[in-house]
Amino acid sequence: MKKFLVTIAGFGALLLVMCTIIEVALLFRPNIYAYKRQYMDEHLKDIKVLLLGSSHIEEAVKPELVGKGVFNLAISARIKDYDVALADIYVPKMDSLEAIVMPIDYTNFFFERQHENPLTKSIPEDLSGTCRCMHTKYMGTRIDPFWYFSEILNSKLNFMSRFWNNEQKLRECDSLGYVKLDIKDRPAEWELLAIPAVIDSTLAIDQKAYDETWKVYDDLAQITSRHHIRLILVMPPVYKTYQESIDPIVLNDIYQFVGKLQEKYPAIEFHENLFDKRFTADDFQDSSHLNEQGAIKYSKLLSEIIYPHK
Repeated sequence: MKKFLVTIAGFGALLLVMCTIIEVALLFRPNIYAYKRQYMDEHLKDIKVLLLGSSHIEEAVKPELVGKGVFNLAISARIKDYDVALADIYVPKMDSLEAIVMPIDYTNFFFERQHENPLTKSIPEDLSGTCRCMHTKYMGTRIDPFWYFSEILNSKLNFMSRFWNNEQKLRECDSLGYVKLDIKDRPAEWELLAIPAVIDSTLAIDQKAYDETWKVYDDLAQITSRHHIRLILVMPPVYKTYQESIDPIVLNDIYQFVGKLQEKYPAIEFHENLFDKRFTADDFQDSSHLNEQGAIKYSKLLSEIIYPHK
């Protein structure tokens, strides 16, 4: 029995050492989180417009088409608390910053009233652990009580592939943070991918969920207001299959939410393009994400919003 326990302990110690080596080695391999942090650190004084949010901005906005000094700091599956944490870290140091663009995502306003849409061909994967892990390890944010989140235990990304893929592939984005979606790679039944959940209108809003979302935008508004920076809230276009699943109750909740924000912070700007008819099927990669062609169109539209008199 004693020999068995010693063997198990030895195996456990060896496994721990191997995992530690992999965890440390990953620190020296490229990834999109580390790249975007490096860019921010090296261009703090040059950035005039900072794009926050997740994939609906990361894959929808090509900074060079918006204007000079624009950087896309958005990252897929980001929890919005990390947008605030990043703004809190960087904005006070950014002397040239004029505006922050932040999305209002329809799915963030379900407030525990949703159930699965029977039409959807995809089930959203919970990437909250990945978000916490990668932002803590590579972007320097500390919003959780734990000082470190292991990639091996928390990340759902294929982290071992970072040991053999080249830097450009691992970085994922272009030099200004945009991630390209090519229509040639659009999957079958794309129009039914990423459509939103169905809302049970008989259920009341979960107040805790509402308060957490309010705190995100209120905290961000405080940061931008304190530093005299424009806060531009946007809702990029979605395809008609997504539009058909939009619940008027949720949309009204969003309008009321933004209206309440604007009452407290009158300078906040809001631009909703969910139903923009200028965007067609060829502009989408799935029901809610723009491909490169759509990103070109939306980037030019966003440029007109940010610089209306240029």
